[in-house]
Amino acid sequence: MNMMSKKILFFGSGPVAAASLEKLIKHTDVNLVITKRKAPRFKGTPPVELVANDHYMKLSFADNKTELEELILGMAEKFDLGIVLDYGVIITEKTIQSFPLGIINSHFSLLPEWRGADPITFSLLSGQVETGVSLMQIDSGLDTGKLFETSKISISSIDTNPSLTEKLIDLSDGLLQKNIPLILNETATKFPQDTNQLTTFSKKIMKEDGLLNFNKPASVLEREIRAFKGWPRSYMKLGELDVIIEEATISDVPVALGKITIDEQDHIIIGTVRGSLKINKLMPFGKNVMSSKDFLNGYRNRLSLKN
Repeated sequence: MNMMSKKILFFGSGPVAAASLEKLIKHTDVNLVITKRKAPRFKGTPPVELVANDHYMKLSFADNKTELEELILGMAEKFDLGIVLDYGVIITEKTIQSFPLGIINSHFSLLPEWRGADPITFSLLSGQVETGVSLMQIDSGLDTGKLFETSKISISSIDTNPSLTEKLIDLSDGLLQKNIPLILNETATKFPQDTNQLTTFSKKIMKEDGLLNFNKPASVLEREIRAFKGWPRSYMKLGELDVIIEEATISDVPVALGKITIDEQDHIIIGTVRGSLKINKLMPFGKNVMSSKDFLNGYRNRLSLKN
């Protein structure tokens, strides 16, 4: 069987999968897409389904590992290689073994760093200065498979979850474009993850993680605001108002824990357990994002200011 006749199946469900699929099909023939069905409260068409429909691709659905295994094993059409990104469904050993060339995954960390569900968020939360993409052959473990290649990228001090995600999607696509032909030709080499490197684990972020707790240092809260941008977003009660904090920086203005003051440039500054946090952009619930100055023009009388 030559490379051109080999068939590829793509698994994915979230926005990262959709953006990755859009790039992937520019250089690789994908014969089938499997995604999850629309959640009951989701409005519109889910992102991967939308990409597949826009490009007239074959599409199937599987929402859990049992349904996926039954779908794959029951198909008359067989596939040589699977590519999975941002799917959110466990892939069983039987499913993996049904692909002669296995299933590969672009994991957005430098494995074994940040195995698990949300490596991008945790690379930002931890304050590290670099991350990357690990192109991996998946096995039955949690991101424990052998690696085809890794590639590093610097994390800027102003990177947010969306900006870093976009960079990593581009980095991932470069690795896929380079390595897929080698994998299909069975000339790709693999190497085990470095067991001497510290293994860390990320978890799925919940809505409640976004609540700002000023008993944490300002440096930690500043990283949370960047890491949680997009989801679950960083929120708090500011005076009488529920607000989402969109952008903040560490301040050297001394403010008591939990108290609020205003600097000469009309920035809101809030005291934390260590240091203070300057709010640059925020959004009252149900309103648009605005600067701290514009917020104060409309809501100053509803804040509890430091005496």
